[in-house]
Amino acid sequence: MRIAVFAPYLYPFHTDMLETLGRITPTKLFTLGTYGNYPFEELLRCTISFKPVKMLGQSILSPLDLLKFVRWKPNAVIIYGAESIAGLCVFFVSKLIGATTLVIVEENSITSLNGIILGFIQRIKRVAVGFVYKLSDVVIAESLASKKYVEEMLRVRRSKHFYINPHGVNVKRFAENVDFKSGMEAKELLLKSLGLSKDLIEKLWICFIGELSYCKGADVLIDAMEILKERDVLRKYNCVFFLPRKSRLFPDRYDLKRIYIQKLAKLIKEGYVVLYPPIAYSEMPTFYRSADIVVLPSRILKHTSSDRSPNVALEALAAGSLLVASYAGGIPDIVGDAGLLVKPNDSHALADRMEDVVKHYEKYQSLKKRARTRAVTKLDIRLYAFTLLKNLCKAVKGRLM
Repeated sequence: MRIAVFAPYLYPFHTDMLETLGRITPTKLFTLGTYGNYPFEELLRCTISFKPVKMLGQSILSPLDLLKFVRWKPNAVIIYGAESIAGLCVFFVSKLIGATTLVIVEENSITSLNGIILGFIQRIKRVAVGFVYKLSDVVIAESLASKKYVEEMLRVRRSKHFYINPHGVNVKRFAENVDFKSGMEAKELLLKSLGLSKDLIEKLWICFIGELSYCKGADVLIDAMEILKERDVLRKYNCVFFLPRKSRLFPDRYDLKRIYIQKLAKLIKEGYVVLYPPIAYSEMPTFYRSADIVVLPSRILKHTSSDRSPNVALEALAAGSLLVASYAGGIPDIVGDAGLLVKPNDSHALADRMEDVVKHYEKYQSLKKRARTRAVTKLDIRLYAFTLLKNLCKAVKGRLM
């Protein structure tokens, strides 16, 4: 079996999966590049990069790109981002060359676009997407929400080869931090590496990782910080929030940017928030180990998908971190009972849960071991890769019978 993997944007789990699959059968990964400002450029050396053209804000694969893909002569294709124009192209070309297809469902809601022309294009695209999920040999949803999206919103019915499986994480990479005797050692190492004050070492760290955007719940988090400050929880329990310094603030809601910059500036001045500089991906295991609590307050969104299958949740569990996350998108399928889930879009619910955790911190320590166990037994990237391969083989065998 020769496998081609298509991912519009490249993340570390893709190349970790490629490594596992490549040990078993010839596999190539095709991509458009890395997303935004994520520091994953070094991963591109493991892939074949397409050079698409832009049209109406969409990346369209050129004939040369499609030729690169066809020349690989795959008889099985794994497709991420199947709802992108590039993903649709890869799917239909795969069908034309007779390859067995396995499509990953990442979305969990229908995206609404403003404007008559864009709305019309979106409706046409939705029909094409429905055909993809109906015609693909195997469909794997990242979450229960993604499966419901296909069945209830797109009204696609499948009788077989339709599964739920969040993408995995390189558990081995994030296990490196367990060599520290305590989180205090990790904190000491990280503060030195980032050039931050040693005075922070005694504080209880509540860490947010990712982009401070509306969809990630940045407003919910900042409002929850203010509530905890007003309740005197942050001073009494010596807490500090770690937020990324170079993150774009509310790129998806410019109308909120000014007011939350002001709120954040006040919290920084009062010493309740520290902005950390960019952290190399190789240092992320140490950062997770340093965090007393990792917070992921993603929103449920009305007119587009909520947080699909966030890598922060997977990495936090793999690192054995105490995770407080919202019940949104694909997060519940990742976390299970190995973290604390809170009502989304609710700053008071988030503040209440974090107050309980910092007040009774020792009570929640068992969750760290549970998180690590869940990552090892259910979310390891090797298990994920084997699951994809097993389902592809099953589909190929079914086609031959």
